[in-house]
Amino acid sequence: MKSNFILNPDFFSTNLYIVSDEKKMDLKLWGSNQKHLIIVYRADNGALDKAFLTKILGAVHYNLEQDTTLIELSEGQNLSFQNISKSLTPRHLISLGIPPKELGLNLSNHLYQLKNIENCCFLFTDKLSEIATDKNKKGALWGCLQTMFINPETENEKNEKG
Repeated sequence: MKSNFILNPDFFSTNLYIVSDEKKMDLKLWGSNQKHLIIVYRADNGALDKAFLTKILGAVHYNLEQDTTLIELSEGQNLSFQNISKSLTPRHLISLGIPPKELGLNLSNHLYQLKNIENCCFLFTDKLSEIATDKNKKGALWGCLQTMFINPETENEKNEKG
């Protein structure tokens, strides 16, 4: 019997990610999300430095409690951006030390580089505790936040050109 099966040549070069269904896992959400900014971080040994994060966001006229949703992931817990985007409708997502694949995204992990995809601007950074102690990382984060929130047309022009 002759087989009509044809294997797509890109089959083995495509990355697949297994992402846990967050409906089955208890996500720790905090904040009112009025400006549709999601901040995702992993709970590690210390608590998130909310005072430092509040100061950073205040510089771009965002209130941590009112304008954002913080999502805390425990060790080994992943998240599906596609699923949370249905309920939280993010315009911006900042990932503090969590690579894209752990959010169910097939994106390259370029830290401190903005990516605009389907009405959401993504920013992947180091952990907040690392940023707090490194002047260069603080500067890189500040530059991205300015582009993201203060001068967003700069990033849009870059994306349109190419």
